[in-house]
Amino acid sequence: MNKMALKIAQDFIDMDPEMLQRLLEGFIIDTKDNWNYILPTDLYKLMKSDHDLFLLDLRKPEDFNKGHIKGATNIFWLDIMKNLKNLPTDKKIILICYVGHTASQVLVILKLMGYDVIALKFGMGISPSKGIPVAGWLNYKYEVEK
Repeated sequence: MNKMALKIAQDFIDMDPEMLQRLLEGFIIDTKDNWNYILPTDLYKLMKSDHDLFLLDLRKPEDFNKGHIKGATNIFWLDIMKNLKNLPTDKKIILICYVGHTASQVLVILKLMGYDVIALKFGMGISPSKGIPVAGWLNYKYEVEK
């Protein structure tokens, strides 16, 4: 762990126990029955009706450039903390990655920081293992732009 991460972790540990408990309880209470995930089919429908979404693609820029959901912004997940100023505080943020794992980890961080986020379950549907299908955005043949 780098020095900055250690400092953040220590600050979290040293936080007033009551404040820490309220923060974590709030996170748990705010976890919906859907575990803060949205299925590709539901996101597709939501995008037709709600234009006040911020689509955040967490994949590598070269993968984003090969094809992404129309209107998405790309911030590689390792750069998310350096780019918090680029995230809206007044919109729902939809986190997108390859299969949903990275998005679910970033979701926890951003939720604890107060952002309104949900993760695209199964992501773009690009499995790291050949021959193993994932029910992501691409598997539904939804449009992407390059």
